[in-house]
Amino acid sequence: MAQPRIALAHRGPRSGGRWGRGYRWRAPPGAHHLDTPAAVLAVVLLEMAVGGSALLWWAPTWGAVRHGYEMLLGTTLGLMALAAWAASRGPLAELSLAVDAPAIRVTSAGVLVTATATFLAVAVLVLRHPGVARALGSLGTAAGIATLVALAQVRGAAAGAGPTWRGVAELLAGTYFLGAVWNGMVLGHWYLVERRLSNRYMVWMAWVNVGAVGAGLASVLLSATNPVPCAGLEGRALALCRLRYSPLLSVGSVTVMMGAGLIVVIALIAAFNVKLAREGGRSIQASTGMFYLAVILAPAAEFAAKVRFF
Repeated sequence: MAQPRIALAHRGPRSGGRWGRGYRWRAPPGAHHLDTPAAVLAVVLLEMAVGGSALLWWAPTWGAVRHGYEMLLGTTLGLMALAAWAASRGPLAELSLAVDAPAIRVTSAGVLVTATATFLAVAVLVLRHPGVARALGSLGTAAGIATLVALAQVRGAAAGAGPTWRGVAELLAGTYFLGAVWNGMVLGHWYLVERRLSNRYMVWMAWVNVGAVGAGLASVLLSATNPVPCAGLEGRALALCRLRYSPLLSVGSVTVMMGAGLIVVIALIAAFNVKLAREGGRSIQASTGMFYLAVILAPAAEFAAKVRFF
């Protein structure tokens, strides 16, 4: 029988009281706690923060666009990393009670370092030290990538799906995918601030998003090798699991088909963006509107992929 993918809770006695008050939930030995919506949310937010950070500090826009763009984008990415840290605290803390793995501590600290370095980079940029800001931002990006590797190791320590190398591949694919989409949307808005900015940067970003479509598809297809949510559970355990996720997500390849379908739509958007970015002028605004749709669809596709990650 397949190994349960959620912690099967049982009651442990506590001082007096009735069901729900006199008892507390305890996880049995060997169970893990990462197969939760909070953990999936943390993964998606971290991917977007790290991918966006890499494109922020090392894109051709650096030095060509006003630094207000980096300040705005860096602030949003720092907030995403901070939200990822907040969402991951509970699942990682519970897992650390059942599994003693250094990767758990590295993951928790790494997410916080990523957020802190990004905020510091923005602050230094406000003080007009772009070189130092870029170095700090790059440090945050490196910390984020290292955190993704540690997260893949955490999946293995928690008896999750697949080897570490495949987990790293899944995470890096999603990182490129989400980071490119988010940065493209923000850059499109920045053209409303710098109206004389050359369209070459938007063209570059549009082609980056064409590549991101391939990365997003790879993320979804790699997830097909992982078990569906609630796999291997029966009876009451299955009912408890389905309180966390929609029952539809545990049916066959629904998540894979959902993610792949969204990727197809995003691919059409990416193709339109290349054409609109090349036209320049008011077409940049139309391209930005397309990126709005992509920003809505891309996280949904990645959620569909990463719901099977653990």
